[in-house]
Amino acid sequence: MPMQFRMGNNQGPRAGIGCGGLIAIVGLILVSPVGEWLIKGIGWFLIIMGLFAAATGIYFWIRGPRKDGYL
Repeated sequence: MPMQFRMGNNQGPRAGIGCGGLIAIVGLILVSPVGEWLIKGIGWFLIIMGLFAAATGIYFWIRGPRKDGYL
């Protein structure tokens, strides 16, 4: 049975107020010094994960396929 969502005018302005407030809070966090630290932290994390994925790929490429067919 598929999920049903209540869509329509019966929600009133609460949905717009809630979404607008959430977007405003996220914007305030991102323009603050904490947001700068958070974005830089996420960037460094992604760089490290990319280097790890590349190193793992190179390792498995050099090692070659195993005889039993599994990694």
